[in-house]
Amino acid sequence: MIQIWRIGSRNLVRALALALFVPVAAAHASSFKVLHSFTGNDGCYPWGSAILDGAGNLYGTIAGGICTDGDGTVFKIAPDGTETMLHAFPGGSGGAIPLGLVMDKKVNLWGTTLQGGIGGGVIFKFNSRDKEKVIHTFEGSPNDGCDAVGAMVIDGGGDFYDTASCGKYGYGAVFTLAPDGSESLLYSFKGGRDGFYPTAGLIIDAQGNFYGTTDSGGETGVCSDDFGGCGTIFKLAPSGTKTPLYKFKGPPNDGELPQGNLTMDTAGNLYGATNRGGVAGCVGDESCGIVFKLAPDGTETVLHFFKGGKSDGGNPPAGLIADSAGNLYGTTEIGGGRESCNFGAGCGTVFEIAPDGTETILHKFKEATDGATPMGGLIADAAGNLYGTAYYGGQYGYGTVFEITP
Repeated sequence: MIQIWRIGSRNLVRALALALFVPVAAAHASSFKVLHSFTGNDGCYPWGSAILDGAGNLYGTIAGGICTDGDGTVFKIAPDGTETMLHAFPGGSGGAIPLGLVMDKKVNLWGTTLQGGIGGGVIFKFNSRDKEKVIHTFEGSPNDGCDAVGAMVIDGGGDFYDTASCGKYGYGAVFTLAPDGSESLLYSFKGGRDGFYPTAGLIIDAQGNFYGTTDSGGETGVCSDDFGGCGTIFKLAPSGTKTPLYKFKGPPNDGELPQGNLTMDTAGNLYGATNRGGVAGCVGDESCGIVFKLAPDGTETVLHFFKGGKSDGGNPPAGLIADSAGNLYGTTEIGGGRESCNFGAGCGTVFEIAPDGTETILHKFKEATDGATPMGGLIADAAGNLYGTAYYGGQYGYGTVFEITP
């Protein structure tokens, strides 16, 4: 399994590439289908969330080329399951370990790499003529970001925004990228109560404000990570003015380590998941994570405490999407059974959370047949079909792309 460690932290940085939420038709799953099993020759271990184009094609990334000794790829899955490898990253100045994708109005793919460039990764553009162009090379602290792991988001003017490590103080930053390639830091995190290391992308509201999370920092004296604090939720105005919205308090009554994108409803409530926190019961009897709702006045409600084991999932690695009825959908890394995955902790699940907090497990992964350990979130089409990737397992053991249909 690929492991990418952030220097100075015990936390595993997971790619959380989730597109900005747009409500879709309500999905109530009744069937699961593997669209593609990676063979190793065409890449292995898909890491983040996929994105969809208007024709129903799925696009995603292979973060590393362990099986092919490469530096990562971009792939396309047609509606009939046919896979095309669009680009293999060369490493070095061309970037390595791509994590998240976003598509512009001209159907160009934009994304970031965790490595390459001068060491801190690059921002790339990939056009319909199968040509990659490096738009920006991250320079690191104190004047730039590095190691961007979330998917960029595009505003109405065509500018891109994302989070990264490094920044002015070395604790992470929010950056903006103009279509011409001009990049600047919009905000640098100061650590401590201000938050450490955003590891997910951003969402934008109608007024152009950004919302995101840091996986550490916030309230000191709670949680046991290296930096103090269980993570934060923040709001950032277009001017760069930051407003703290919530500081997680950790187990047993709250979450910690939020690593996925947020989702916002029409009333301004924010929804998301934390990878840890809540009740114990997952690997090593660690806490299993939560699904939460944050009201505009800052009141947090835990909608679901994951319990792991056979009856539930555990440790959601990414953000959530929602349907038009307010149901939330996501994935967990473990749980759903006692198969050999993850030292017997289960191969992961796809779940649905109703507005009242009722959970329904839509699928329990079984490794050999359908994949295991989904590390990215889900995406839905207009009909309510859900799509995602499983990190390993499947026919050849190298991961799958799957569909859940209503």
